Amino acid sequence: MQTIIGIIGIIAFCMTMSSNTAFADDPIKVTLSHTFNDVIFDGEWSFKQEWKTSSLDEFRFNGDDLVLRTAHQDDYMYVMINVLGDVTYHHMADRAIVCFDGKETSNMADESDWCYMASRGSNSGKTLNGGSPIHRTSHFNIQKNHPDFIAIGGTSGENDRYMRIPHAAYEFKIPIEQIGFEDEYGFFMQVFDGDNVMTYPNEHSGKYPQKIPSPKQWGLMISPANEITSEHFNQN
Repeated sequence: MQTIIGIIGIIAFCMTMSSNTAFADDPIKVTLSHTFNDVIFDGEWSFKQEWKTSSLDEFRFNGDDLVLRTAHQDDYMYVMINVLGDVTYHHMADRAIVCFDGKETSNMADESDWCYMASRGSNSGKTLNGGSPIHRTSHFNIQKNHPDFIAIGGTSGENDRYMRIPHAAYEFKIPIEQIGFEDEYGFFMQVFDGDNVMTYPNEHSGKYPQKIPSPKQWGLMISPANEITSEHFNQN
């Protein structure tokens, strides 16, 4: 019983080169990159070229800008969320979560659904996997992190490509073997900025959403040239 209560508490905490201005039905087009061995995972844009060879999607929420950069290289998916509008610092209350569904989408989160959370001021992310019978946790369980998984929340500014005023940023390195080598994923992003919540798809934005929405309500991430599966298959 204590284990279930602990999971509910943690998940409640998790919840409480192309350029696109993204809308709810626009897919995220992830880019194949060859430069990510140089990325410094510190929760900020560390040097001007660091995330340059990645897809760029831009969002606006009530006048605040958010920049999403995505790429894949070898066996890893890379995600950076640059929250330009979050210039205040809420230690551990500012956080971001990204979710992937690599199989047939279901109404209820199952074992093919994976979410990853980063908190500002922490270099210890969390991994969630679907398949739990508990509705209050959006049917996700806390899982042990993959040894290669990285999720860091920090403050970007001095070297940032978009804005030098210090603001929230999150970096993820996600093993593709965990989410599955697919060229199309269900994709969901949720970012907390103090009291405000920004999401992709943006229909889930607002204040204090209680849970991750059903995978059927997520958006879409695609590899336009089917590079994720071909890259993987060419290595084997």
